[in-house]
Amino acid sequence: MMQDLVGIVRPNRRCCKRWKGSASCASGRGMRASDGNRAYNPGWHTALDLRHLLTVSEAITRSALERKESRGAQFRDDHPKSDPACSKWNVGGAESARRPMRVERRPIPDMPADLKQVIEEMR
Repeated sequence: MMQDLVGIVRPNRRCCKRWKGSASCASGRGMRASDGNRAYNPGWHTALDLRHLLTVSEAITRSALERKESRGAQFRDDHPKSDPACSKWNVGGAESARRPMRVERRPIPDMPADLKQVIEEMR
């Protein structure tokens, strides 16, 4: 589902919202793997990791919804152009035991002049 809805080409906002709604309902609780040799049991390892995989998937999806542009390899078919204003911040997600998942815009510090000069010379 992640590849289809929030992969490199991100379908329109409705698909992302549909995924977000279904993922936030899934907690991974109650998932069980058969007893047996745990060392070679990928189902058992997935059951252990599922809650964390869902958390990361939710952060990616919410961040994709927040950025309303296409930039580099991350393409939104409902926002196909880059927005220069969006190059001033990154989107990050955070979750805690007391708060649900939230995303926020985090400013990107200005590039040091010497590094900017190297990049300009490479163009």
